[in-house]
Amino acid sequence: MKDKLLPKFFRRLLAPRPPKQIRFIDTCGNTLFLLRDGGSIIITHASGEQFVKECRCVDSITAEIGGAERYLSAFAEECQRTGAVIAPEAAPEFYENYRIVRKMPVPGNIIALGRDLNHYWRYVTLERSRVRDDYDYPNYHTEGWKANEDYEKRVRDWQRGKPPRPVVPHELRNRGDDSEA
Repeated sequence: MKDKLLPKFFRRLLAPRPPKQIRFIDTCGNTLFLLRDGGSIIITHASGEQFVKECRCVDSITAEIGGAERYLSAFAEECQRTGAVIAPEAAPEFYENYRIVRKMPVPGNIIALGRDLNHYWRYVTLERSRVRDDYDYPNYHTEGWKANEDYEKRVRDWQRGKPPRPVVPHELRNRGDDSEA
C-alpha cells in the first residue's frame, strides 16, 4: 500500500540498484572481462612481474585504477603498447596479515611485496622457492619507498645470480624499524 502512495520518481530512487561493474576492453573495443566496483586486477608485464591494482568505477568509460583515474580505452592501448596482460584477480594472496601486491618470478624463486591491510604504511618483502608453498626471508618495513627499494634489490640480486640471503632467526628479523639488524 505504501508503494502506491509514493510518486513514481521516488519509487525509482528507492529501488535497489545493481552493483556497478567496470568493463575492461581491448584496443578494438571488445569486452575482455567485467569487474565489480572495488575489485582488483592483476597486471602482468612482459618481464613477468605482476602488480595488483584496486579498481573503482567512475563512469562507463572511466575507472580509477590503482588510485589514478584512467580512460579504459587509453588503458587498453597502453597495455597493448607495453605488452602487459590484464586479468581479474581470482583470490587475493596473503602472508600473515600482508596482502601480496607485487610479484616477480626469478630463476627458482618468487620475490613478493606485501602491504599490511590494517596499517597503510606497513610493508613486507619476501622470497619464496617455487617448490614450497610458504615465503622465507621476510623483511618488515614502515615506509613504502624502503620496501620498494628492498624488493627491487632482491629482484636484481636474483637476476644477477647472487645467492639468497642467509636465514635470520625470527627474533633478529627487522620488524618495522627499518634499521639494519
